Amino acid sequence: MSNTKGASQQQQQQQQQQQQQITKSGFNNGDKLRLKRFVPRYVKSGKRSNTVEYDQVANRRGMVVRRGEYFYLDLEFDEVFDDYDLLSFRVSVDDYGFEAYQKSWHLKEEPTRFSDHESYHCPIQMRSVIVYPGSNKVTVVFYTAKNCITAKYWITQMYATRSLEITFNYDMKFPISVVYNPFCPDDAVYLESGAECREYVLESTGRVYFGSSRSIGSKSWNFGQFDDPVLDCAYYLLAKSGLPFDSWGDPVSVARSLSALVNSNDDNGVLVGNWSGDYAGGVAPTEWRGSLAIIAKYYESKTPVKFGQCWVFSGLMTSLARALGIPARSVTNFDSAHDTNCNLIVDSFFNDTFAPIAELNSDSIWNFHVWNDLWMKRPDLGGDFDGWQAVDATPQERSDSIFRTGPCPVKAIKQGKLDVDFDTPFIYAEVNACIKHWQKNADGTNKELYSDPTKVGRSISTKAVGSEDRLDITDQYKFPEGSREEDAAFRAAKNSKKVQIKVERNDDNKRRRNLQLNIATEEYLVIGGDIKVTLELTNGARTDKKILFGIAANLKQYNGKVIRQLAFEKGEVTVKGSSTSPVELAIQSADYTNSAGCEEVGIEIVPVGIDGNDKVVKQTIVHLFNPELDIEIVGEVCQNKAFHFKCTFVNPVPFTLSDARFSIEGPGLRGKSMDKSVGQVKPGDKASCSITLTPVRCGERNFIVSFISKELKGVQKAYPIYVEPDPTAVLEDEIIEVRQQVVY
Repeated sequence: MSNTKGASQQQQQQQQQQQQQITKSGFNNGDKLRLKRFVPRYVKSGKRSNTVEYDQVANRRGMVVRRGEYFYLDLEFDEVFDDYDLLSFRVSVDDYGFEAYQKSWHLKEEPTRFSDHESYHCPIQMRSVIVYPGSNKVTVVFYTAKNCITAKYWITQMYATRSLEITFNYDMKFPISVVYNPFCPDDAVYLESGAECREYVLESTGRVYFGSSRSIGSKSWNFGQFDDPVLDCAYYLLAKSGLPFDSWGDPVSVARSLSALVNSNDDNGVLVGNWSGDYAGGVAPTEWRGSLAIIAKYYESKTPVKFGQCWVFSGLMTSLARALGIPARSVTNFDSAHDTNCNLIVDSFFNDTFAPIAELNSDSIWNFHVWNDLWMKRPDLGGDFDGWQAVDATPQERSDSIFRTGPCPVKAIKQGKLDVDFDTPFIYAEVNACIKHWQKNADGTNKELYSDPTKVGRSISTKAVGSEDRLDITDQYKFPEGSREEDAAFRAAKNSKKVQIKVERNDDNKRRRNLQLNIATEEYLVIGGDIKVTLELTNGARTDKKILFGIAANLKQYNGKVIRQLAFEKGEVTVKGSSTSPVELAIQSADYTNSAGCEEVGIEIVPVGIDGNDKVVKQTIVHLFNPELDIEIVGEVCQNKAFHFKCTFVNPVPFTLSDARFSIEGPGLRGKSMDKSVGQVKPGDKASCSITLTPVRCGERNFIVSFISKELKGVQKAYPIYVEPDPTAVLEDEIIEVRQQVVY
């Protein structure tokens, strides 16, 4: 379907020859047909395609059309238009500055009988021309094929031919953005459930889950997929990727390209990843509340935005995929493994005093990791793996020499079919790796302490359809731990040719033992409070036992990096038969608050217990959550009418917060947040302000209010609001007057 540059020049020469022939034929002034005005039916077409929420449609600046749907153009001439008058159009692709995508077609009205005709190859076709008897008005009905190449097209000119001899050329420039159609059964991204289509394509806000499997939290995220310039940025990224134009209509190729371009590692994509704790020169990842500000900044500058972490990459991928019409959801995997050597094992080392050895732990367990599921067919895999595909834009490992992951069928992950494309071994290990704990002795030898294949991949979560509830989708990714199906899937995975090192796994949880460890602490910890941890040592034997123990408490970044050790105790305790003895560990707020305010962090508790040859290792993460803020609405909430957010926050940490401000993000702010500075906030003091907003869209809307300071970020609260419609708002398409025409 693509044209080379030489072919394009040849096409222009043929067009000039045709125009010269027409001019030579001559015409009478009475035959002149003048176009007075035209009306692209943005709203009418948008309602048919479920695209009225896009900015370019709502603002009457362009069409957004789903594949397999019609769109409409009304024309008005200065005299009656009859069946003998023929129309044709010049259609071109928006190349976004990349010469390889410079393509155009002369789209003709008459039926195309030959496949080598230029019109035949145009992604946009004319369905019909509706001529109203005795009228000077005409409606042109265009359509896009169900497998149309998704891209931004322009209708740049219209030609009207009278008596097959006289052609009039009119400048007419308006854009048509073609996107995928999950509502159409013949589209590669078709979703049968209307409720799921609304959730995974049309919903512009959502929730991202974080924390730990012990204490799950969530934060609102403004995807903003309908706001400018998200859709344009998606097309730009596809052009920047060098993806062949014919592949833009293939969601598998598009998903893989976006996975690489959302991060900046290889090709100056959208976002720079940063887990160092130093965010000078950019924005701390915990400060972002949505995708729109990032995408708008990147699209304007074409340089990567600083900085992001996994949930930000996932939010961007959701926004770009939904803008293109591909169903997408953000997915959080708790206790997520990062297997660096592809052996499906995560090794954890302790020294001879049972303290963790951080420098040896190249494999890691992330408290949580956020990626995406995108819904599509997989004809490249024979059709057995249609459905949700895991896609991860966070730059972790290279795939075909580029930092990207997926699309990988969730069905293949569950079944342990690691030879299925793309990147199945890495994602399988994230949800199914076995943890092996080792003791490194003074002589350099390693002794296996404990093996646990059940710890990794817990409470895999996404937002539920049609509600704010959390949906657990662990059963979509893996069989129940310890089941025959799960064991068969692991054996299939281990035997894959893509697993580089074959290592046996065993489950020490199944062994009968007298020694049991339990970690008791609060389930929900808020930054600013003291923390008490109790290790419960249980002796199941009838006789008394001397138990050696060690317990470490580490402040740990969510990606598994230990920031520092907060406390460590070791010793020996005599536990009476059939009883439990406690060991307590105290952590003061001053020990961690200076390092916790700008990061997603948790406190990792790792106890080791030894009773002769009986050894037990446990591990849990207690996430540190941000404090709450209060919001009050003042005034009536109506479209195009101002109302006020009253915001209040009390400083819970034992030091002054500087450069503090409140900020609001939500629909209609065009990628810009509304900020109000409140200066310094001393410990225990209250900060408050009022922010004025004027919503430009009606219906259910979700605004996200944040409190941000130099020392504490990520404090936020979502506030759902119903915006009453403005009865005076203009709902009709704009009539465009024609000021210039050329006659041939």
